[in-house]
Parts: sequence; structure tokens; C-alpha cells
Amino acid sequence: MDEDTLFGYSLALVDGDLVLGDSANTATVNGVTQPMTTLLSIHGKENLQQALMLRVQTPFGSDIYNTTYGLDVREAFTQPGTLSRIKEFIKLSLVRTLATDPRVRDIRDVLFADDPRFQAQYGVVDIDAMRRARSWPVVVLIDTADAQTATLSLKIGV
Repeated sequence: MDEDTLFGYSLALVDGDLVLGDSANTATVNGVTQPMTTLLSIHGKENLQQALMLRVQTPFGSDIYNTTYGLDVREAFTQPGTLSRIKEFIKLSLVRTLATDPRVRDIRDVLFADDPRFQAQYGVVDIDAMRRARSWPVVVLIDTADAQTATLSLKIGV
């Protein structure tokens, strides 16, 4: 099965907005010929990456048509707890959220920016600035339906 069939097609989004592009076609409106605009699409692994990002960026239960869709981290930022407990809660929520996509075989690892393995692989992050911003850079390693490993880079926070 080819990558496009396995991972599907969708409309391209940038910061949640549809992406427009010029079409090769033209239209004449009121005697003026001009290029037509079209919605751009994505496919394959790029579609999977976008779909997983949307899944994580959607607050859990906010989709009225699929109330089990989205990431549930509200408790992590509204309830008291130790840093390790909060990170473990976020990690479990990420695994639960991403594993519901049928194109994901397994969640291999979740690395927070203050993890030495994260810093060895992706570079050192200013932990104090991260805490002031109340967000954590997180990298999730995913085994996809085509038996490859994909990397999803996120910022989790308020």
C-alpha cells in the first residue's frame, strides 16, 4: 500500500487556517479574466503529522461531534501536584490521544525538554524560560502504520 493511501489526504492548514493557492485555471468575472484560487491539499505522512497536531491542539471534549477527541491536560495545569506527577499525567494523556489514530501503531517515547535524553538528541533548552512561559517542548516518537518512526514536536502548556 502506498503512503498516500495509508496516511490519506486532507486540506492543508497553517495555524488552523486553510491554505489558498493559485490554480492553473482562470475565471472571467465582469469581463476581467483572473487566476482562480484553490484550496491546497496535503497527503501521506504530512497529512498524518497535521492530523496528530490537530488532535493534540484540540481540547478534550470540545468537538461536539466526537466528544472523545482531543488532548486532556486541563487537570495538569489546574490541580496541585509535583512536577514529575504533572509530566507523567501529560505523558499518559499524549499516549492516549495519539494512540487513538489508526495510522499510529505505537508510541515509542515521550521526551520533555528537561530530560537529558531530549537535550542530547535535540539540544539544550533554557529550562527557566520554559517554566516562565508555562510550556514544555515535547517530542513524541511514533511508530506509524508503515512500520517507520516519525517524530512529532509539540509545546504543551497554557
